[in-house]
Amino acid sequence: MATSLFRTAFPDLVVTLEDVAAEGDKVATRGYFTGTHKGDFNGIPPTGKSVKIDYIDMWRLADGKATENWVLMDMIGLMQQLGVMQAM
Repeated sequence: MATSLFRTAFPDLVVTLEDVAAEGDKVATRGYFTGTHKGDFNGIPPTGKSVKIDYIDMWRLADGKATENWVLMDMIGLMQQLGVMQAM
């Protein structure tokens, strides 16, 4: 998902890195983001709820630039925190 989608939905978004590991041309990070749902998010109108979502991502670097990115994010946890999905 594009960063702009999250910045629109969670304008006070803060990303916290907990771990960073690098090897060769790849860098992996683990952390979480927090924010308040104040804008539309994939058709979900603003709820005003605060969220904390865990993620892990990996970047491939070439010539000093990030050229590829893969992200795993707790989208079920996000939907539960927004109140659009029940906890199991």
